[in-house]
Amino acid sequence: MSNHTRIQEAIDKAEANVNYLAALPDAVLSEKLNTVHLQMELAEQKRNTNSLELLEAWRSQIIEARIYKAENNIPDAPNEIELAIANIETIVAKTEKRQEIFTEPIKEKIHKPKIKKEDRDQMSLF
Repeated sequence: MSNHTRIQEAIDKAEANVNYLAALPDAVLSEKLNTVHLQMELAEQKRNTNSLELLEAWRSQIIEARIYKAENNIPDAPNEIELAIANIETIVAKTEKRQEIFTEPIKEKIHKPKIKKEDRDQMSLF
């Protein structure tokens, strides 16, 4: 994908990118911003104007996301590891509950069906 196409895509999807970035923790946004700044320095040294344009678009979106996040008190989206741990905890809790039900002593006495006198007579035939 050419840089021109990537720049256009970044501009076209700016709102979606900002919304996605706003859900990330501020520490991650700060790290992304630092990375973009380092990449901008390298692009400047190599006089790569196309890359600079793309990086400037990303930089502005990250800054906009940080501002949007702060102004609207947007909570951090849980990461995949936290979601997996929560799912495992749920499964363990359900399994423990089932185990309690399974090992719970039976309180009701199981009654055997009574054999009627007529049935006894018939059984004596065998």
